[in-house]
Amino acid sequence: MRHPGRVAATVGLTAGLVVGCTSSEEPAEPSVSASEVVTDREPDNPEMTPGDDASPDPISGEDGAVRALSTAAEELDGQAFEIDRTDDAGEELWEVSVAVGDEKVEAYVSADGNALVREGEREPLDAEDRRRLQEATVTASEAATTAVRETGASVEDLDLSEERGALVWEIELRTTDGATTEARVDAVSGELL
Repeated sequence: MRHPGRVAATVGLTAGLVVGCTSSEEPAEPSVSASEVVTDREPDNPEMTPGDDASPDPISGEDGAVRALSTAAEELDGQAFEIDRTDDAGEELWEVSVAVGDEKVEAYVSADGNALVREGEREPLDAEDRRRLQEATVTASEAATTAVRETGASVEDLDLSEERGALVWEIELRTTDGATTEARVDAVSGELL
């Protein structure tokens, strides 16, 4: 014999369980506004700007630019003082300016920094560049190493300049999240400014 009350209660209970277990609402994801996104470096640093390109994968042990500076200086028996990434017919290279005697020589070094690919233009070394190089006691590769270690970023370019009467290595770096930042290393003391 059927009990209409039990059947109705069973149907009601089953319907309640099905509805409760099959809710179409997904748990809410926490929303994050653009102003709350934090980069891996000081997010409130006005010198840091977001970039579209992430840094290349770090080379184990040191930055490719550091090796490129050393390779160019050793291969040309000179003093490296500028570096910049360049694209040479689809091949990513480092363009390194090296002072060799009274000349400025452009050297093209592999992206990993291990091999001189070719020598570029030679031109007379500017008197101002010569003076700055004579006064600098910290090499370009030493300054780049300091900046990489202190920021955890990859070197994009570097050059020797004067800032408020002080001789400094100006270094542009890119972090792993694509942001760019600048570092300055005193070319006499080696101190990160």
